[in-house]
Amino acid sequence: MTDKQRLVLLREAIASLERTTQGYVEWAASGKPRTNWRRALSRLERLEADLAPSKVPALGPIRPGGKSLLRYSLTHKTSGVRLHPAFDDNWGVGAVGIAPEPLVVIAPYTSANPGAAFYARGASKIEYWIGHATKSPRIGTRYAKGQEIARAVAIPGDDDEHLHWGINVEALIGAGKQLLYGATGHGPDYTFGSPTIGAQLEALLA
Repeated sequence: MTDKQRLVLLREAIASLERTTQGYVEWAASGKPRTNWRRALSRLERLEADLAPSKVPALGPIRPGGKSLLRYSLTHKTSGVRLHPAFDDNWGVGAVGIAPEPLVVIAPYTSANPGAAFYARGASKIEYWIGHATKSPRIGTRYAKGQEIARAVAIPGDDDEHLHWGINVEALIGAGKQLLYGATGHGPDYTFGSPTIGAQLEALLA
């Protein structure tokens, strides 16, 4: 909502309240909603909802100059890792992956095929599984938002080297729950159609 739209809502609410002839307490006690109060409160509630702080974490890009992680859609499962639907990015050997938020590398140690992998937890409590990297950082390693965290490993006989980003949001939406991925929300793997990570979190955390 733009500032101009907010101002229109506020002025409409004020105009409606100025036309009332009895106080809110009497109106509420009567149980008879009157037109002006209903219109004014509707506009004020919309304004309140728009101004309320978002519960969606402010996640940055995962590669230099890229888009926010919130604008990605998940496309496939993370093989062997439950509840971490994923997408691929950072294309090309040596492509740099950066932290979308402050991160700490967490246990357990893990690996990818090919390459290295690691788990990390963000300040938002989102958990990441990042795979096909050249190396795994030590558990306890901390990264600032925007700091380089991984580089894509070479894949012999292939030309689609990339980093794999598995995303787990159980800490935000509940144990055993995960974000939708693929064409149907539950696959098939490597298909598109599910809402972006940001859109899903906006709805789930409302």
